[in-house]
This record gives sequence, structure tokens and C-alpha cells, in this order.
Amino acid sequence: MVLEYADQGNLREYLKIHINNLKWSDKIRMASDIVCGLKCLHFKHIIHRDLHAKNILVNNHKLIIADFGSSKQLSEATSVSANSKNDVIGMIEYMEPQCFKNIEYKKTKKSDIYSLGVLLWEISSGRPPFLGYQRNILAFHIGFNNLREKPIDDDTPQDYQKLYQKCWDDEPNSRPDIERVYEILSQLKTENSSCLQSIQPSIIEIKNSNIDHNGDLSISDCLNLRS
Repeated sequence: MVLEYADQGNLREYLKIHINNLKWSDKIRMASDIVCGLKCLHFKHIIHRDLHAKNILVNNHKLIIADFGSSKQLSEATSVSANSKNDVIGMIEYMEPQCFKNIEYKKTKKSDIYSLGVLLWEISSGRPPFLGYQRNILAFHIGFNNLREKPIDDDTPQDYQKLYQKCWDDEPNSRPDIERVYEILSQLKTENSSCLQSIQPSIIEIKNSNIDHNGDLSISDCLNLRS
């Protein structure tokens, strides 16, 4: 797969440098970039399965989803023969509780939505989630004590806060699908921008994608997503 050169590193690095200069219109645009990319994947019935701030690259202030090594077609990811161990591998901070409660749990599109919720919080706060937690203790508290990051008490739009909290709901079926997330962010973008532009693509759209015999994502052709 061919991606644009990311001249500003990953999202974690970008926020560390730029968070104090970001307006809410910038943050909502950044969130929209990620959502557009995930919308493209889910439309193609592909689950990323490992969304986190280091897998979001930044090129010319535009966010791009990257690292598809864990990605699978939905049918493959949820099949009986799928390797469940792959579904409990990832960055604990962005993994849904079900991964820690049930070793045989199969990730779905709603797994990506959970990770997206953590990313939306991270964009609002400018800092990595769950700083100071030991990883094994963190996994237990996320899985069994419903631990989530606290909302940021600043000028965060209420609807934005409600959105990321809904995305990381403990119950997968209660999380919004990517279309609903896209709708809410589009409305927020309208409310927070005096000079509107259409949401730009954030990922190279998968055109003739398929899954190889090992269940890994292979992409034979790519083109820009057009909304």
C-alpha cells in the first residue's frame, strides 16, 4: 500500500508540539480526518483493529490512518476460524473491555469505534490516555471496572464530549456506527467554522482490496476517497 509522506510525524508527536496552538475548529477538522478514513474502511467492510495515536500520521496538518498490519475483512475477523489471539494484541489504552473479558472475543466495526472514542478524547486533551498506569493494571480496570479517561473541563463542545463517551461505551451495540459519528462531527464542524469547506479525505480509499490466505489485508489499488 502506498501512502503520502507524513512530514509531521504521527498524531502523538503532533499533539505534543501543537496542542497549545490548536483551536476547536482545528481539533474538529482533525477528528473529521480520522472519521473519514474509518468511514472508508467500514464501507469496504474492513476493520482496522489497531487504531491509536501512533498509527495516525500527519501530513501538511492532515491526518491519515496508517498501519494496516492487523486489518481484516469483517467476514474474516469474525469467523470461527479467525485467530482470537490477534484480537487481544494492541495498545491497551485503545482496546475495548471485551478484549480483556473474553479471550475468544472477535473484534467488529464497533471495536474500531471504541478506539476512535479514545482518539477523540486525546485530540481534545492533547495528551496520551491513562498516563501513569501500569499496563496490566490498566487492562484489568478497563475490562472489569469500566475505567475511562475523564472529560476535559475546558471549552470542549458538549456534543463532542458526548460523542467520544458514546463511542467508548462498554456495550458495543450502544456505540454509534461510523455514519452517525460522521454526521455528528459534520454538524460540529459547521457550528465551529465560519468558512466551511467539505470534509477532506483522510485515507487512501481501498479500491480492489482483498484478504490473503493468512487473513492479512492486501491492497492492489488505491485512490483518494471522495465524499
